[in-house]
Amino acid sequence: MTTKNIRVVGYLPPPYYKKLCEYIREQELTESAAIVKIVKHFFEQPSVKADNPEKDAEIASLKADIAQIMQRLAVLEEAVSSGKSRKAPSRSFMFTHLEPTLRPLKSDELARRLGVSSNTVEQEALKGEADFKDWSKRKDPGSTAWQKRGDLFHPLDLS
Repeated sequence: MTTKNIRVVGYLPPPYYKKLCEYIREQELTESAAIVKIVKHFFEQPSVKADNPEKDAEIASLKADIAQIMQRLAVLEEAVSSGKSRKAPSRSFMFTHLEPTLRPLKSDELARRLGVSSNTVEQEALKGEADFKDWSKRKDPGSTAWQKRGDLFHPLDLS
C-alpha cells in the first residue's frame, strides 16, 4: 500500500497502550487512525485544557476576590491622595475608618487565606468551636479568628 504519510515507530508503556486500545475500541478506529487523531487533536487545539467546573468556579471566585481587592485599593488610594491635597486628619483616624471588613468565606477560600487545604480547615472545624477559633487565629495572616456557621466561615472580632 502506497502512502505519503510518514511511518513512526514508538514504544508505549503498558498502561498507555491499554488506554490507546480502549480508545481504539470506543472510537472504532484502526491503531494508525487513532494515533493520527490524537496527534492532530494535540497540535491543532489552541489550548489543550479539559473542562473542569471546579477550576472554573475557583477562577471565578479568585476574580471576584481580585475585584473586591481592587475596589478596596481604590478607596485607600482616594483617601491617601485626598489626605495629601488638603489638611488631613490624623493617620490613625484615616486608617481606622478604612479598614476592610472581611466577608464570610467558603472552606476553600478560608484554606487559601490560612495557607492550608480545605480538608484541613474542615477537620479543624470538627474539633470544636473554641479550638477552631484559636487554631484559625494562629494561622490567619491578620490574626483573625474564624467561626463556622452552616457552610460558611465567619470572621470574629475578638478585640
